[in-house]
Amino acid sequence: MTALFAIVRALHFACLMSVFGASALQAQAARLGLSRAPLRQPLAFAAFGALATAILSVGFVGGEMAGDPVQGFRPDVFAAVAADTQYGHVFLVRLILLLGLSLLCAAGGEARFVALTAGAALALVSLTSHAAAARTPSLAGAASDALHLLTAGFWLGGLVALLPEIVPRIRDTARLVALLTLFSRWGAISVAVLIAAGTANAVFILDMPGMAWSTAYATWLAVKIVLAGLMVALALTNRFGVLPALARGDKEAQDTIPLTVLAELGAGLAILLIVGILGLTAPMRM
Repeated sequence: MTALFAIVRALHFACLMSVFGASALQAQAARLGLSRAPLRQPLAFAAFGALATAILSVGFVGGEMAGDPVQGFRPDVFAAVAADTQYGHVFLVRLILLLGLSLLCAAGGEARFVALTAGAALALVSLTSHAAAARTPSLAGAASDALHLLTAGFWLGGLVALLPEIVPRIRDTARLVALLTLFSRWGAISVAVLIAAGTANAVFILDMPGMAWSTAYATWLAVKIVLAGLMVALALTNRFGVLPALARGDKEAQDTIPLTVLAELGAGLAILLIVGILGLTAPMRM
């Protein structure tokens, strides 16, 4: 059941980050007169997916507390987790936000309001993270993790927002260049904050006196870092190689950009699966 829980966690992050990042990029695009909402239906499905996986996660947590995965989905155990634990208290606040987010997306609400709601639900995950629990005061760890989640969400969701522009083929090169330029401008800031926040998280989690790293945690973290490095390399290739060539109308760049964006997105989804595993893995051992 641990593997299933990790997958549910990964799906939750994928859905919520897609809604947040795609809506944030759409809100910025609207300010430049590039507004278009081809993702309304997919983002509505993603919002409902985030809601469903959040609810499932509480059942899995209840199962861990009860010592029996099936028991966690009993109404009394589920209610006990929601009412008597910090995880449950955060869940109840997030549940309201996720319900509102689902309704906003289904109704085709403004991108900026969708992004704000999704961002709040995403940032609140940090209150139950390893970084928040690692040391006192936990506010610094939670703030660092919130920044890490939001910047990662913008990056991943921004890639999702670009998909309709490149799949199945590029339909409007000028529009795509404008969106890529906008995305890379904000993406550069996001990556810088993402790396800084990720480093701070590692310090909060792993720099604890008298404790040693868990081998499993350190291994998965190393794989995550390698994949993140691959994403950065692909992003730099797009920004300084493919994008200028695309702006010149280079045919090879038109063929390359879908591959690099899809590869970047694929690496991001693999990272989310690892994040799902890391959240269930003890970071330290005695």
